[in-house]
Amino acid sequence: MKPNNKISLLALWAASILPLQAMAAVNATEAERLGNDLTPFGAIKAGNADGSIPAWTGGLTKAVAGDNPKLPPKLFTDEKPLFSITASNVDQYTDKLFLGAQHMVKNYPGYRIDVYPSHRTAAAPQYIYDRTKQNATRTTLTNQIMDMNTYVGGVPFPIPQNGEEAVFNVQWNWRATDSTVNANTWFVSSSGKRALTAGNILQVTTPFHYPSDRPDPWGGKLWGPTLVTATAPAYSAGEKQLVHANPDQGLITPVNAWAYLTGQRRLRKAPNVQYDVPNNFSSGLTNFDDSWGFNGAIDRYTWKLVGKQEFYVPYNGNNMVYAKAADLVGEKFANPDLMRWELHRTWVVEANLKPGARHVVPKRRIYIDEDSWTIVGSDLWDAKGQLWKTFQLPPLTFPEAPVSLTVPMIVYNLQAGDYTFMNALNDNGEVNFNPLPAAMFTPQSLERSGVR
Repeated sequence: MKPNNKISLLALWAASILPLQAMAAVNATEAERLGNDLTPFGAIKAGNADGSIPAWTGGLTKAVAGDNPKLPPKLFTDEKPLFSITASNVDQYTDKLFLGAQHMVKNYPGYRIDVYPSHRTAAAPQYIYDRTKQNATRTTLTNQIMDMNTYVGGVPFPIPQNGEEAVFNVQWNWRATDSTVNANTWFVSSSGKRALTAGNILQVTTPFHYPSDRPDPWGGKLWGPTLVTATAPAYSAGEKQLVHANPDQGLITPVNAWAYLTGQRRLRKAPNVQYDVPNNFSSGLTNFDDSWGFNGAIDRYTWKLVGKQEFYVPYNGNNMVYAKAADLVGEKFANPDLMRWELHRTWVVEANLKPGARHVVPKRRIYIDEDSWTIVGSDLWDAKGQLWKTFQLPPLTFPEAPVSLTVPMIVYNLQAGDYTFMNALNDNGEVNFNPLPAAMFTPQSLERSGVR
């Protein structure tokens, strides 16, 4: 990685006007634990005491034959649930369920959680592990801005010391160098009426994760250029949105976004796509910083690393993408028959709104898989201090990449009784990791690609 002098100068300027709050990297002795008693990403390599969580042995890296090459392969198809958590026995398991899941079991008639054997399938390429180990002793945070001169790709803080480092790990975790996801989003009203609110092709390239022989055309100035193309409903098909997020996540350099509107056949600068601005792709049920459980600037919150805890979480959700959407997206909740939950160790991080800051979500708690640094669950509170929404994010395993990738995101509004199922691959969805040319992530390309 070449140093980005512009970003470094901006970070120094920010530090000069704000109280200095530098977060130090770990020492070499601590870093040597990576790949020994810890996995290369900093998870505990050993299983738990009773064996219900197995040891990590490298994850799933060998190709698995699938029924559909456009989808992740089916996994563990011969397994049956070990047990089910229902309203009648949920009190036995409250110490292993995040609050939103507990609420649903207790308050949604017919809802249950089927618990399957745990499999630690998460993996990444060796060069990502190597970069992660370099980060461990070098990368630092100052006033919630990461030093991009020392970060080289991979997980920035594999042995986190605080909540800020943990949430940065989520935002910079391994998501493959390039990915294309063609999926649909469904909204289900409190009366059980289901509607297709969006069909999108999401294309992302992550230059900080490029292998060493692939140049970064943006010179370290972009975090992950993202292009979203609408495919449904019919009136919005062909509309596109391009987002350029900078490594500082908009804290100093603004996030730039452009939209191509088919009705006007024009390219326009898009409004703010950060913080609690409602996400139009989810009928407003989520905000832009809810993506992947949490995404974007972290400066409006204080972040507390609560610790690590064993939870039953949605995991290895590959098989559910083969069902029909009509069978998966139920009238009140996603079909429990098709959801897979496993026991995993998760980092628990709590975010609370800073005094004087504004956000419609003043408190949130995120649950991060220790093996992949992906968020597998999230609980959100409203301004009255009441539990408002709960997110379930079952990671999908792609051994060929290898990567554990967040695709489906199920968001329940516990107060209104409606929910949205975002990024459903069911009914002709697709995921691939083919290289994406840099030229497609420019405003000029966006304008030229308009189809009507």
